[in-house]
This record gives sequence, structure tokens and C-alpha cells, in this order.
Amino acid sequence: MTFPDSNAERPMPESAPTPTSQSTTATAYEPSAIEDKWYAYWEDQGFFRAEVNPEATPHTIMMPPPNVTGELHIGHALQDTIQDAITRIRRMQGDEVLWMPGLDHAGIATQNVVERKLRDAEGKTRHDLGREPFVERVWDWKEEYGGIILEQKRKLGDSCDWSRQRFTMDEGFTRAVQEVFVQLYEDGLIYRGNYLVNWDPENRTALSDEEVDNVERKGHLWYIRYPLKDSAATEDDVRAYRDTPQRAGDDSAGPPQYVTIATTRPETMLGDTAIAVNPDDARYQHLVGETAVLPLLGREIPIIADDYIESAFGTGALKVTPAHDENDFQIGKKHDLETVNIMNPDGTINENGGPYEGLDRFAAREQIVEDLEAEGLLEKVEDYENKVPISSRSGAVIEPLISRQWFVKMEPLAEPAIEAVREGDIQFYPERWANEYFRWMENIRDWCISRQLWWGHRIPVWYYTDENGDIDESKGYVVSIDQPEDGMVQETDVLDTWFSSWLWPFATLGWPEETEELDYFYPTNVLVSGYDILFFWIARMIMAGYYCMDEKPYEDIFITGMVKDEQGRWMSKSLGNGIDPLEMVDQYGADATRFTLTLLCAQGQDIKLAPSKFEMGRNFANKIWNAFNVFGQFMEPGKNYQRQRSFDELELVEQWMLHRLNATIEAIEDDLSRYRLNEAINKIYDVFWKDYCDWYLELIKPPYGEAMEDETIALAVEIYETLVQLLHPFMPFITEELWWKLRPREEGAACIVSDWPTASTDAMDPTAADTFDTIQEMIAGIRSIKSDYGVALNKEIDATIRLPRAADGLRDAIDAHRRYFEQLAGVTGLTAGPDQAKPKASASVVVGRSEVHVPLEGMIDLDQERQRLRKEIEQKEDFLQGVERKLQNKQFVEKAPDEVVERERQKKRDATAELERLRANLDDLS
Repeated sequence: MTFPDSNAERPMPESAPTPTSQSTTATAYEPSAIEDKWYAYWEDQGFFRAEVNPEATPHTIMMPPPNVTGELHIGHALQDTIQDAITRIRRMQGDEVLWMPGLDHAGIATQNVVERKLRDAEGKTRHDLGREPFVERVWDWKEEYGGIILEQKRKLGDSCDWSRQRFTMDEGFTRAVQEVFVQLYEDGLIYRGNYLVNWDPENRTALSDEEVDNVERKGHLWYIRYPLKDSAATEDDVRAYRDTPQRAGDDSAGPPQYVTIATTRPETMLGDTAIAVNPDDARYQHLVGETAVLPLLGREIPIIADDYIESAFGTGALKVTPAHDENDFQIGKKHDLETVNIMNPDGTINENGGPYEGLDRFAAREQIVEDLEAEGLLEKVEDYENKVPISSRSGAVIEPLISRQWFVKMEPLAEPAIEAVREGDIQFYPERWANEYFRWMENIRDWCISRQLWWGHRIPVWYYTDENGDIDESKGYVVSIDQPEDGMVQETDVLDTWFSSWLWPFATLGWPEETEELDYFYPTNVLVSGYDILFFWIARMIMAGYYCMDEKPYEDIFITGMVKDEQGRWMSKSLGNGIDPLEMVDQYGADATRFTLTLLCAQGQDIKLAPSKFEMGRNFANKIWNAFNVFGQFMEPGKNYQRQRSFDELELVEQWMLHRLNATIEAIEDDLSRYRLNEAINKIYDVFWKDYCDWYLELIKPPYGEAMEDETIALAVEIYETLVQLLHPFMPFITEELWWKLRPREEGAACIVSDWPTASTDAMDPTAADTFDTIQEMIAGIRSIKSDYGVALNKEIDATIRLPRAADGLRDAIDAHRRYFEQLAGVTGLTAGPDQAKPKASASVVVGRSEVHVPLEGMIDLDQERQRLRKEIEQKEDFLQGVERKLQNKQFVEKAPDEVVERERQKKRDATAELERLRANLDDLS
């Protein structure tokens, strides 16, 4: 990403809010007093709107469409802040900027919300209403509540083009979804079949692999004995054998023969259709081709050999349940095994489960284990921790289930998308996410796109019916957007939500129609998103872009970190550790919230966030606000202050400030080109607070009771104005308010559409800047000495500076700017030169090749200070010894948490450094 200097002409609105007049501002900044005012102004005047403009360079960002069920959370606030900052920068640079907003219909989530509301309010299910009335209810709910999150985004300051707002189920978007389904089908990339899918029994729908979380959970490993056919086993034999070890294939006389199977899901044994062993496992080779008897149900199942089986796991023998396990499904296909589904869509056991029919799957598990134990077929139970597939939608345990679904072949779509990233046509920021992208794309599986829901895009497939109106499968089906023939009925399943949102970058611009907007704004420039939807959405958009448009959907992908709590935990309702960004806006202001989130958004790192961190944003906003008063109090209302002096005519501190400002502008251009917005805002923060406020403003202040000269005001306004522009994309409200205070402006000449600052080399002088930097370090050293010895900052003191020889330029600069030392460090007696000796009983600091000495005699009671220092040194030595004893304790270092040990090590480092400083101070007084 580059940021050009050009700034296209833009018509100004006819009117603006009456700006706060020049002169002073209130001491405390009140965000609520200005935020709504300026947002309404920007929106009313059309500053957010984007048009096809051949005279300007387009810049497009597609807002990841939040769920229609959603409310603004802290992750939204982070990503919106980043997107809005980029948008505002580009707008100030003269690009024709489109930040496209919208909403996702969020099939499962929205249907769940409305179903819950229906159940709680009326005691009904969607089936009580019927499909069409229920979908109408969802639309009603969407109209009433669906736009809440977009209104909340306005509070944050999002400057997107609300006039172009899209919804993934609006008419045009729906047509695009249907078109791409038909196109994919005609290209042989969509197929229907009975396959094992991830089944969510709570929502009674299939899910894609990306909608399943594999969670570590404690469970058990049950060892079940499967009798071999024709083993003469009586009930007494079984009971006698129940506590003996497994001896499959033992030819000696004795108990009946068994094969013992270890499983984490005993209920699935009801669907077993084989036992599989590794062909090289000597323990079982003689049993291959034999028959076992399924415990409890008595069904005969073959014993087969397959090299997939790991001999070292469990007993080395595997129960094969093709209808309820992905690996078993593949083994079943390979060996042509029967497929027995034992599960209803709601997770209860069906008629194939025999006596367990009607039981919930987990209740059936308990009963089966109990029955196995009663029959002597449960050899043992072990604790076992394994990964359990959990629906990210409902939280239910996923059930692998054979089901007829619609799928997309993904490998052909993935190939151009992989190549685009590999060749650098699309770039990831940070780069490391490209590796994760390749890992998934190069091992991609077909995408199950059908969902057994009512809310969503119905699949554009039509079935013939018989004379009773029932679907006649023998006649096949027709893929079509419109009904092909009277009497045909449409597929009841809807498409996966992501099947619509993967079209977002171009369907929002009018595709499949060839619109001006599509030609002008596509491909887009940058996608800002979290890594949590890298596969759900980001990768799929790339595939859809190349398939539908034969072009990438965006040039850059900026992956932000995820926001976690201060302990590094994911935020959740159950933990109660979430942070409501609107509460932060109410408490600290939108600008403070945005500033803090941007500052913490270090590329490639998750954010550990506590509400207290927003205080730094509020403090900075107050600093910005109050800095105006330093020179604003001297300004005449309505007067336009323009600098007349050339750069060479400026005072040293003024030249230094301009140099620092322009150097910062240069530096942040590089940061922005790499999406390091946190580094850019940190540089702006430093130049504003540390340079402009702490040094420049302090040195241009007139003595109390005197006025500030117009030329001084003019430069202060000029620099402040540029800083306000640099800050505007990150802190838009306070900067717009202050923009109108700085000078009279024409109607519509708002900060939001002002020219983005560019560096001026004519206003830079490295030599002058270095000279001031040296003087600055000397003053800072004197102030530090005063602080160390408890001397008031405004107390008048003497100082001696020993300069290196051949430093005439520095000596002249010090002589010429003695008032800097007096004004900022209270130095009234200053001596500087190459032959200056160190005064007796003085404290010193080294600045480059110079030494700065501050005589302490007469300033403090030397004996009392020596006594205080010795006492403090003694206390610090005792403290350090205690820390060292703890760190020398091997048990503490090995057993204490890492963070506790690291805290102690940091204490040692801090105490050691403090001791060195205290001892040096004592030496100065010797």
C-alpha cells in the first residue's frame, strides 16, 4: 500500500455547524459535547459518499459484514478503527474512497434467536408456524433489530458510505448467490451425495469443517469384548471370564474367545459393521476373514485387515462404524461394508439401535456401558483425554452422520487462489499468515454448502413431483434460479451463510451485472480482518474472486490480532470478561477508544486489554485539547495567523520543531505502507506530546502577563494544524472540533477533507535539530539531577558544562539560548566551555562528549543528603539480598510459575540499577 500525495478537488457542502470560535477551550475535554454534532455534519454533507470518478484514484475497503444478530464488540471496534483510519487517510489524500458497509444474514445464529424468542413469548416452534410464516417473522425481527450494530458503528466514528449499505439477503445479492450456484453446477463443481458430514443435533443441520472446534475434554476409554462367532460360550462362561485378560486366538482349552476393542464412544457400537486389524499384526492375523458377534445386538460382523489401523493404539483392533466416523466411512467404502445409521437428526437413537431406540445418544451410552458390564463384556475403563468436535454455532457435540448434502469441489477453485498469494499478487500483513493460508488451501476438502434451515438462501434446485405432490426422485432434479415447470418444488435446504459472503467484494458492487461501480471499485485495495475467519471467509473470497471475476478480490490482507482480556484469555459471556466498546466510548470518548485500540494493535500480536488502558487515550485527548490554550489564549477571534518568517529566520527551537514534524511525516509514510498503524500513531503521539507540548510550547510561552507575538502564534498554529491533520484519521472528533478553532475557514473546509500532510525538506535542518537535541539532553539531565536530590524544578541554580574542544558551534548555541536552560531547568548561572572544571560536591551527567555539572552545595544539606543516601542504599541492599536468596532457591525457580519467577528477576534488575544510581549520587557528594 502506498499513499500518494495527490489530492483531488472535492466540492464542499453548503453549510457547516457553527464552529466553536477561536480563543481558549474549556479546560476539560468533553467528548459527548462534540461527537454527535460532527458525525451528523460529516454524514449530512456527504463526505462519506463515494462516486465513480475517473479523475480520482479509487480506494475500496469492504467491511466484513457483521451478523444481523450482532452487537458491537471490542473486536469489531478494533477492526473498524483500523479500517476507518485507512479510509480517512486515503480520503484526505484525494482518493475516491469507498468503505462498503453491510450485514450478514447469519443463517443459524439468526434462526436460533428468532426461534428462542418464539418459544419464550408464545410457546411455539417454527414448525407450529410453518416455513413461510416463520421466515416472515425473521424478516420482521431483522427490520426491527438487525441494524443495531450499524448504528453502534456510527458512535465509533465509522465513515463508511451508508448510502450503499448491503445485506446478504437483499434482492440483488440473492440473485448473485443463485447465479454462482448455477454457474458452479454447470461447470461440474457442485454435486449432491450421501456423505458423512458434521451434524449439529442442536440445530439439526450439517456444518462445514471450519464451523467445528476440536476441544480437549476429559473422557474415558471403554474396552469392550466382541465374542467370536461359534465360540461355545454359555452365560456362566461369560461371567467367569469377565475379569480375565484378553486372549484373542488362544487355542488352549478354556474360556470362550473374544476380540477386545477400545472406544471413546460406546453408543456407536450399535452401528458397527466390521472389526478391522492391521494386516501385519501377528496377534490377529489368524482372525482375518472370521466373524465376530456385535455385543448386545447379536449382529454378525466380519473381521477385516486394513493398514490404516494402528497396532499400538488401544488393543490394536478397531470397531468400524461407517455411518458415524470419518475414517471408518473411508474404510467402509474401501471394503464395501454395510452402512448402518443409528442416529436421528436430534441426536436420539433410531430404530437401528434396537432396545436403545428413543434414548438420547449420551443416555444410550450410559445404558450400553451398564448392560455390557452386566453381561461380562466390559473388560475395563480408563480415563482418557481426547479432542471432542464441538459446534461453534450451538456448542453441541458434533455427531458424524451420513446425510444427503450439496458440496462444492474446492481443489479447482483453490489452485488460482494459491498461485495469487505465492506470486505476490495478494500479500498478507504480517507475512506469516500466508503459511497458514497455504497449509489449509493445499489440503483443502470439498465444502458442504447445504444447511437444514429455513432462514437463508434456498438452494436453486427443483424436483419433479408425483400425482400426490411428493418428490419423485426417479425423475431427478433441475438446477435453475426460476421454477422450470409448474408443479416442481424447490429444495428445502438453504446455503451455508459463507456461500453468500464469499461473493461480498463484487456482489456488493452489482455482480453479475456489469456495473460502473464494479468496473471502478473492483478489485478492492485491502481487507482488514481477524485470523479467526481466515478459512471461513478470507480464503473463500479469493477463490470466488478468481472464479467469478477472473481477478483477485483485494491486493492486501491485513490480519489483526485478537482482543483478549488482561490475562490473555478469550473474552466470553461465561467468563464475564468482555469489554463493551460502547461503554468505553461513553466513559472515555470515541477518540480515546480508537487511539488506545490502534496503539495496542501491534502487527501479528493479540491484544491483552483491560478497561483501564483506555485512560491513556483519554489523557492524550485532554493533552491535545489543552495544548491549544497555550497559544489560543492570545489569538484574536476571526484573525487568520499566517507565518511570514522563512525557515532560516526562525529561532532554534522552532527550526527543531519543524524538523521533527517533517521527519515524523516521512517516517509514518513508511509505517502506513506496511499497515503498521500502531507505529504510526505512536510516532504522532511522541511528536505531539514530547516534542510539541513538553518542549516547543514550553519554550515559546511568553513571561507571565505578557502577550505572545503574532509570528510566534502563526507558527504554533501552523504546526498544531498539521498535527491535527495527522491525528484526524485516528481521533476524528476532537481534531475536527479543534480544526475550526485554528483559523477562519470557508464553509465545508472540514478537516476530514483537508489535504493529508506531506513532508517538506525545505523545513528540515539536521544540524540545527542535532544542536537542539544536545541542548535538550543537557536540560533533561539537569532536571533529572534536581529530581534525584529533591530540589524544586523552579529553584534557581548554577550549572557548568565542560564541552569538547572544537565545539565552538555548540558553545555559541548554548550562549545564544541560555534562556532555554533558565526557562526549563531554572539555571540562572550557566558556564560553558572546554576548560571548565567540575565544581566541588556536584552532581553530573554525560551528554555525548560533554559533561554537565550541577553544584549541590547551598542547594541541599550535604550531610543530611549523604546520610539519607547511605540509609537508602542499605535498605536497597537488604531488599536485593532477599530477592537473590529467593532466586537461589532451586525449588522456587523450578516450581513457581514462570511469570512469578520472571517478576523476581525483574525486581533484581531494577534494584541493581537503582543501587548503582544511589551509589553514584553518594560519590558525587564525597
